Amino acid sequence: MSEFVALSMLGASADQLKKIVEQMGTLPHIGNQRFRVVVDPTQITLAAQLVKDAQLPVMIISVAGYPTGRHHTLIKASEARLAVQSGAEEIWVSVDNTIADSNTHLSELIAISEACPDPVQLGLIAPLSGAPTHPAAHAAIQAARQAGFKRIISRQGSPELAEAASPLEFHVVDL
Repeated sequence: MSEFVALSMLGASADQLKKIVEQMGTLPHIGNQRFRVVVDPTQITLAAQLVKDAQLPVMIISVAGYPTGRHHTLIKASEARLAVQSGAEEIWVSVDNTIADSNTHLSELIAISEACPDPVQLGLIAPLSGAPTHPAAHAAIQAARQAGFKRIISRQGSPELAEAASPLEFHVVDL
């Protein structure tokens, strides 16, 4: 598997986003590897245009339900669909970390998956409730696996979460 490089620009201003895309254009050739830039839903159109204009190998990622996951399923699905229509190639979804029922997570993640047409990739931002062994994290990861998600994103490294995520990709990203 190639190296996974994701830069979070969540909370960045338009000027900050423009500056980072300009800086990415000065990086040495990276071959077939695509950088991933995670942006707020309101920044997708700008980010996609900047990347296109600069002809950079950058994948635009956005979030749905971020940061708490405590949004109605239909809101998250709509947010994900609009993000894709605005230019995002991948969506990372937050789920409610107080829910430890995998069926509740599964119904939500399937709804989001159905809202995002192929070839959009989906990732789950693993819920963290103090400990990586928390039942909510494992329930959400199990549901993501069943819903056809590609990867699990965590804000902290944890062998327990990485093991639970298998066979999905597991990546630690500073969101």
